[in-house]
Amino acid sequence: MEIKGEDFLVTFNEPKAAVEFFGTIRLRDSLDYKGISDLLEMACQRVPGELNMDFRNLQFLNSAGINTISKFVIVARGRENLHLKVMGNKQIAWQAKSLRNLQKLWPKVAIEIS
Repeated sequence: MEIKGEDFLVTFNEPKAAVEFFGTIRLRDSLDYKGISDLLEMACQRVPGELNMDFRNLQFLNSAGINTISKFVIVARGRENLHLKVMGNKQIAWQAKSLRNLQKLWPKVAIEIS
């Protein structure tokens, strides 16, 4: 499954148990992010064990997008058998700080910034 916009692509790769983000996401509000939110929820339901969220190719995510990801982490922490791994790119300034903040919502989130 994928969500495609003018400047972005979000894919769910079930064999890799990964949601991958590409491009620049600047949607207006939570309603505009509903497709991405639905994709994340579907991935969470289909993947037993570890779900990887790969932001390494995402150049920009606005505050509404970060809020959507944060809400997903809050929902995901309620899934007993789910482990969440978040991957970021140290070359992209917003990722180190914003992605690490997800651990404040769920300390068990594994963060890998490389």
